[in-house]
Amino acid sequence: MPASDITFRTATLHDCAVILHHRRSMFRDMGKGTVDELDQMVEATRPWLERALGDGSYRGWLAQTRDGNVVAGGGVLISSWPARPEDFSTRRALIINVYTEPEARKQGIARELMLLIIQWLREQDFGSVVLHASDAGRSRYEKLGFAPTNEMRLQLK
Repeated sequence: MPASDITFRTATLHDCAVILHHRRSMFRDMGKGTVDELDQMVEATRPWLERALGDGSYRGWLAQTRDGNVVAGGGVLISSWPARPEDFSTRRALIINVYTEPEARKQGIARELMLLIIQWLREQDFGSVVLHASDAGRSRYEKLGFAPTNEMRLQLK
């Protein structure tokens, strides 16, 4: 499918199933979680996603073919956050759920999607954005200007 056949649109509440499919597929492709754990993750996330899409704390974008088949998507989680010396915004943006269906990969769709998300964030006057990159995606994000940070994680469960 040529990239010229792809259009981008904002996700709506009617897109919950496809966003959850992308989230599940993303983790599956990274080798994270059993089938049962991925199913439980989707069910636990469904009501959260419905609320977040409704109240605007999650903003999503989808890439679709001319016949309406969604082949990629990504979103931004917006949360209240204290200002920092280098960023006085009291909101934080976290890019999540970036996923491209296997048959649509290597065509620049995810790059265009990311550029669209970054442009929206600039228009919304965010000072910065973070994301958690998979090993496979790290170089793609670096090409867009993302740099590693000092974030650390402690697994509590």
